[in-house]
Amino acid sequence: MKNINRKEIQKTLNVSHSTVSQWFSGITKPTADKMFKLKDEFNIPLEAWRDIKLYLQENNTKSKKSEQVLKGAKL
Repeated sequence: MKNINRKEIQKTLNVSHSTVSQWFSGITKPTADKMFKLKDEFNIPLEAWRDIKLYLQENNTKSKKSEQVLKGAKL
């Protein structure tokens, strides 16, 4: 998963900081057209918006585990 940079999202979708914060805190959801742009530009699947906090938490955990595996690998 590509790191999600909220400032990039603001800029790309032309929305405010508070809008993006509300999306990622689960208070509101993006409109359908914004969801598709988030999917295309930032690889956030449409299904993730059912529970965005859980999605981010799970993917952050997977990312950390991958980093640990890579650090332990001998190149």
